Order: sequence, then structure tokens, then C-alpha cells
Amino acid sequence: MRLIQLFVILISLGLTQASFSQTTSKPPLPIHLSLQRQKAFPGDVLRTDLKVAEAVQTLDVYFGAQKIVLQPQVNRDQWSGLVGIDLETKPGRYSLKGTITFSDGRTLKLEQGLQVLPKAFPVQRIQVEEKYVTLDPKAEKRSEEESKKLQAIWRSSTPQKLWQGRFIPPVVSQLTSGFGRRRIVNSQPRSPHAGVDLKATTGTPIKAANGGKVVLAEDLYFSGNTVVLDHGLGLYTYYGHCSTMAVKPGDSVVRGQVIGEVGATGRVTGPHLHWACRLGEARVNPLELTKVWMAEEPQASQKIQRR
Repeated sequence: MRLIQLFVILISLGLTQASFSQTTSKPPLPIHLSLQRQKAFPGDVLRTDLKVAEAVQTLDVYFGAQKIVLQPQVNRDQWSGLVGIDLETKPGRYSLKGTITFSDGRTLKLEQGLQVLPKAFPVQRIQVEEKYVTLDPKAEKRSEEESKKLQAIWRSSTPQKLWQGRFIPPVVSQLTSGFGRRRIVNSQPRSPHAGVDLKATTGTPIKAANGGKVVLAEDLYFSGNTVVLDHGLGLYTYYGHCSTMAVKPGDSVVRGQVIGEVGATGRVTGPHLHWACRLGEARVNPLELTKVWMAEEPQASQKIQRR
């Protein structure tokens, strides 16, 4: 009888200990890195989401050499960011890769595949003043200096998200020249069209596509009077051929604010707005920005650290 009682006591202790271990051990939490689409074309902008129900210390995510900054979403165990597929990305299989470090020091590798599909861009032939095709030494030097200035802007990245809600087209207009077109200028091949041309009459107000900070507002050789807005997180929009500019470097703007007027300055065949976008240095179709959305950023106490 005593042996039976002892056996029952031992079993009870074992069950108690097993139950305690199960409730105190930390089960693995679900972590999922996803993309808005699994297939994309050159020039596309995709939203990426990271779902994780655990405190995050640092997060590093890259698409090739492009650093993707993810923002924590309000009241959700989710972070979101934007991925830009450059205009001249070759078809093939690519990956979004990253490393997440938790508050207790543990690290985890992340990866999500993406198929970039081939896209045939049309060829466009235009005629402009010869001085914009065969540059004299002075014009060539100016063009090179302006190019270096723009490249320095694209390589920089404001760590804060400066925009709110969806992006809007800067003018309501029909497209006169689409994104990615291969251009033949005065019978000479030139770089592909890294923006869109929106037809409008001279003097038509140009609105900021979203909130941001003016980082450039000056006359450039090829695009004439040009405004560049920094929206934060490596995202920039570019407004070329303006007749007038209503902002200056350092100004903060909100979505829909008038930043200039349509014109025909620089290398043009007529009045229009050249609207372009850079995302982490990738040349992407600015119209894609109107299709993606990110929730607003939570309070500072909810943010994760980034490197």
C-alpha cells in the first residue's frame, strides 16, 4: 500500500514539474517577412512587411545593396517599408534579406524571394536644340557637376519618415512620355527615361506629391528649373522644367502644397512636368508611389533601433 502511495506522489510531482516547465519556457514567436507581390517589373515600388510579436532591438534589411528601412506600425506587431526595383534591373530571381536582433541578444536571419520579370520599354525619338545633345566644354563641365550634386543627394537618407498617407500626382494630366522609354535624341541613343512627363500648359501649379523637405531648387542644364523633395527614408521626388519655383532649399512642404509652375525650361520639346523618383538610389516609376500606402509611425517609445 505504501509503495502505491509513493508511486502516486512521484507521478504527481513529475506532472507538477512538467506543467511548470511548459508555462515558464518561452515558446518561439512567429516571424514573417513578406512582400506586397512575389513578382515585379523594373521601376516598381513594393511594400514589405515584417510581422513579429517580440521586442526588437535592431533590424537590418537589404534588397541587394539597397538598404530598406522598416517603420513600426501603430498598435500592431508589424513594421513596413518600401522596396524600389531599379529601371535597369535584369530579369531574374532576387531576395530581400535581413537580420533581426531581439532585446535579449538573439539574432535571426530573414529572407524573402522576389522574381523580377522582363519588361520591354518602347523607344521614343525626339528633336531638341543641338546644344543639349553635343555639349560644349563649359556645358559639359556644368552638367557633370550637377550630376555629382544629385548623386550625393540620392546617396543620403533622412532617417525619419516625412510623408503622410498616400502620394498624389503633382498635376492632373495625361502622360506624354512614359517611364523607362529608350530615348533617341536627335538620332543619338541616350539614357532611358527615368521619370514620367505630364503634359500641362505653362503656369499650371505643381503640387508636392507628399510631405517632405526641399533639398534642391535651382536651374539645371538638362531639366531647367528643378525642385527635389526629400520625403525621408531614402525616398525623393523630382520636378523638372518648371517655369517658376515657389520654394527654396530647407523649406518643409506638405502634400498638395504648390512648389512651382509648369514650364519649358531646359531640354524640352514643349511645356510639361518631368516627374521622377528615387528610392534608395533606385530609379523607380513615380506613379507607383500613388499605389502603395504605409500607416503612420507610432510614438518614439514604440520605435525600434536601426543601424
